[in-house]
Amino acid sequence: MRDLVYFAHLLLGMALVALPFVIRSLLKKKSALAKPVSIATAALSWIMLLPSGILYTVFYPATKTVVKAGSWPWAHSIVMETKEHWGLLLPVIVTLAAILVLQNKGKESRKWWLLAAVLALLIGVLGRIVKMGAGA
Repeated sequence: MRDLVYFAHLLLGMALVALPFVIRSLLKKKSALAKPVSIATAALSWIMLLPSGILYTVFYPATKTVVKAGSWPWAHSIVMETKEHWGLLLPVIVTLAAILVLQNKGKESRKWWLLAAVLALLIGVLGRIVKMGAGA
């Protein structure tokens, strides 16, 4: 089960990095697809909390012990704590960006989509650092 949840987490995370750029492109072209893709992206950002929560509550406690006992204890103290809080903020940012698109404020939403993509990418990098901390 862990692998399935982890794979879902990984795929949704990659989608949340890529989709904001797709939406920005659709907005630039004034495509009718911008609204449904924005809604789908907002939904995915909230759905992402499911595998994230399962990984954190079910599987992370054992990993946390390994990370804190390893040579990179800061990987939990700093990086994981940052990742958790940013991860909770991401669905709010994506939802705000989608609402702006639905209100035909595509230009105003473009910066929010960029913020969402950069934040999702940074969360992924932080996740990798934590994973490396478990092996260090």
